[in-house]
Amino acid sequence: MRYLDVELMEKMCHRLAVDIFDTAEDPIAPFHERTLPLLDSALQLPRATFDSQELYPTLDIKAAVLFYALIRNHAFPNGNKRIAVAALLVFLYINDHWVHADAQELYEQAIAIAASDRQHHEEDRACFRSWLAQHLVHA
Repeated sequence: MRYLDVELMEKMCHRLAVDIFDTAEDPIAPFHERTLPLLDSALQLPRATFDSQELYPTLDIKAAVLFYALIRNHAFPNGNKRIAVAALLVFLYINDHWVHADAQELYEQAIAIAASDRQHHEEDRACFRSWLAQHLVHA
């Protein structure tokens, strides 16, 4: 399993998000404006363990917790959902998978997570994971 780190976020994910999703009306914040502890926390979550056991053992679960954490941790002043979409795609790609869904459908998933109640985070992540599992394809 390959994971994202801060360098990959800067050099690939953030650049991809800016190139694809950035607009003059709703600009994505520059990478240097991120809050590093919040970004790092989101990036570390998919590899979390307890008592030597992975908390998130499969690719779809790891991808779902990464996507959720990047959106909800709000490491950037603006553009977190769009950066999370780009990061999800890069994470899946480096692990030989892809999402078979259109960009609008994926962005709607990001909006739903951003609007969700933190008290229901487990249910929200499970809902996204279920959606992702249905749209995940081997590259």
